Amino acid sequence: MRAFSLVEVTLALGLAAIALISIFGLLVTGTQTHHTSVEQSSSSAILTAVAADLRATPKTSSTSTQFGIAIPADGNTAATSTLYFDSLGKASTSPVADSRYQLTITFVPNGGGTRTATFVDLRMTWPAAANPANVNTSAAETLVALDRH
Repeated sequence: MRAFSLVEVTLALGLAAIALISIFGLLVTGTQTHHTSVEQSSSSAILTAVAADLRATPKTSSTSTQFGIAIPADGNTAATSTLYFDSLGKASTSPVADSRYQLTITFVPNGGGTRTATFVDLRMTWPAAANPANVNTSAAETLVALDRH
């Protein structure tokens, strides 16, 4: 009858330990990637809802229907406002305890005449308490062109 030697058992345990350490290291990376993906998906859904609200606002109205965003009368007026969202997409005009995202809404002057589009830059950052100017990786941004004429 033949058995394993102590050297063979030690090598087998060493290889198993190295494999397990590698797998545990990948679990942390996978968890962080999943968290980032969830945040990006949620912020994208909110950005889509805000863009749809702005597009659905009647041309005669100066405030969006769902989120109450003030829309300038013409495409040459710059204006900025901020909304805060919780994880369920509920908006507020000031940060609250469960605010997760900060949306900066900037109406960009287009320099055109009276028949040009109204440009809106939507920049979502998280966490909500972070300064948007200092956030690079935790952000999503989109540009929306509105036909307000």
